[in-house]
Amino acid sequence: MQSRAVSIAEVDGQPAASDRPYAVRLIVAIAIVQLLFWGMALLVRPLVADPVFEQNRLTDVLMVGPDGQQTKVEGRPNYYLGPARLTHFIGHKVLDQPAEGLIVFASRFNRWARLLVNGNYVPMSDSPAWRGGRLGGKWVVPPAFLRAGDNRIEIEVRRECCRAFLGAVIVAPPGTIDIAIRQWRLKSLFPSIGLMVVGLFGALSCLMAAGRSPYRQEAFAAALAFTGMALGGLWQVDILTPSSEHVYGAAGQLTMLATFAGLVALADRWFPGGPRFDRALIACSLALAIAPLAAVPTTNGLPLAVRQLNELLAVLFANIAILSCVVRGLKIEGRSLVPDAAVVMLIPAISIADLIGSLKVTPLSLNMAPLGILALSVLLLLGFVRRARVLSRRLEHANALLDARIAEKQAELETTAALLRQREAEAAVQGERSRIMRDLHDGLGSQLMSIMLSARVGIAEPAVVAEGLQAVIDEMRLMVDSMDSVGESLSAALATFKARVQPRIESTGIAFDWQEDAAIATLSDFGPRDVLQIFRVLQEAVTNALKHAECSRIAVNAVVSDHRLVLQIEDDGKGITTRGQAGRGLTNMRLRAASVQGEVIVEPGKDGTGTRITLTLPLRLAQAAE
Repeated sequence: MQSRAVSIAEVDGQPAASDRPYAVRLIVAIAIVQLLFWGMALLVRPLVADPVFEQNRLTDVLMVGPDGQQTKVEGRPNYYLGPARLTHFIGHKVLDQPAEGLIVFASRFNRWARLLVNGNYVPMSDSPAWRGGRLGGKWVVPPAFLRAGDNRIEIEVRRECCRAFLGAVIVAPPGTIDIAIRQWRLKSLFPSIGLMVVGLFGALSCLMAAGRSPYRQEAFAAALAFTGMALGGLWQVDILTPSSEHVYGAAGQLTMLATFAGLVALADRWFPGGPRFDRALIACSLALAIAPLAAVPTTNGLPLAVRQLNELLAVLFANIAILSCVVRGLKIEGRSLVPDAAVVMLIPAISIADLIGSLKVTPLSLNMAPLGILALSVLLLLGFVRRARVLSRRLEHANALLDARIAEKQAELETTAALLRQREAEAAVQGERSRIMRDLHDGLGSQLMSIMLSARVGIAEPAVVAEGLQAVIDEMRLMVDSMDSVGESLSAALATFKARVQPRIESTGIAFDWQEDAAIATLSDFGPRDVLQIFRVLQEAVTNALKHAECSRIAVNAVVSDHRLVLQIEDDGKGITTRGQAGRGLTNMRLRAASVQGEVIVEPGKDGTGTRITLTLPLRLAQAAE
């Protein structure tokens, strides 16, 4: 019988292939997921600038180059620095009431900034732990530094390496601007903090589930991706790394590599047909990590072109691998993986948008990237929930199949057991038939033939003939009794035996003594066939005592001793008179005992008088328990 893999669609009760192509469904699903994601991103991070910032933004800003020339900055407030380490930005603010003081806020700058108002140095009011200006810089200018009319605002920006920039310069009196700054920073900080929390939660959840889940490899890959996301959120906040610029940049690139490595490994195991990219993933990750690690001990860090090339290669390789996994999975399982593909296609969209933003270094893109990774991590968690549901359905389907197989096997076993019981009963009946035939031929036949020959030649006295016929009648009664049911349990068989032999024994004037151990009532070691053989042995022993012993007392003792059943029939008659070979009755008893793994011992009774027949049988359940 051939076996095949069960697809998710088959578990859900759907065919693996649809009548119509699922490409339309895939495109619609991807479009819906993308619209929902980017719509949520724009809702949280609107493209429209804050009205308070726009109202108080300096528009006429001059950038002083390395040669001392002043250049007016046009367009959006995104002022790129030149090759010099130190660049000045000069603007002017006209004040009517300088006594109120002034708030100057620079939204994002790279990497250190200093403010001079009318030639006076103003210290930054924020904690120096906010490195890199990702949450902007705020200065509180005292009224003593201000004058009515025109005031010169000069911001000096210094960088270590790579590209540096200055965002919008906001100048306004205290009050409303303070609320706007707090809101702006909260919006800027929320994605990164949320990314750390969700990444940490996702990593711990995946590691906890990896020990028991059949998706162990997927769980470890997801844990790596979530760990990279958590570190990426910490890196974006950048409040715990008092390192230099090149160390900070290398940490960011390594975090990005860890995140992409985890995402590729997850997609490679998420979709069927994998994993296929483990070796290539390890090789590419090590190759792309060489440049950032080599730049750590240097003075100037990684050159801008090398850093951008490294980022471009990481995004390119990761997206190619992820798209290959999606296409491979859709070819294998078809429309059942359309929701998975739609979710995973967010990875290329977000990573490409983040790459473009990092190359242009625009404030909006820098603000959008953490939100994108945060939403992606949430979607990955939802994807794992869906995969868990699919696994649950698969397990339910497998359990249903297993229950059906077990029921089928139980039915087969019951049929086989019934057939075995039938055959065992037929064998017992056939054995009884053979015994009755032997008894009729050897016992009744020989006795009737002897009586007939004696009567024919005229040598038999009527009394002798009558005695012989009475013996034949007694033998016939024993045979009829042996054909009747004796019960299926040993306790029932012994009760039947006692009820049959006691009246017969006592009718001849012989005393009858019966002793039975109470433990026999609980025995379940012997089946119906075994019980019948034990009954026949006891019956044969009592019959022999009645016919040949010439006794005045017959005692039956049934006990359990040393995991054995011991049955004794003892009389006080003339004892054993046979010598040499055993008679037919004794032979039958030993054959019956051997058929149930028992043993028959014939020996003189107490004080050397009479006969004692002992039937010993092992208790099988007790032996098995030991």
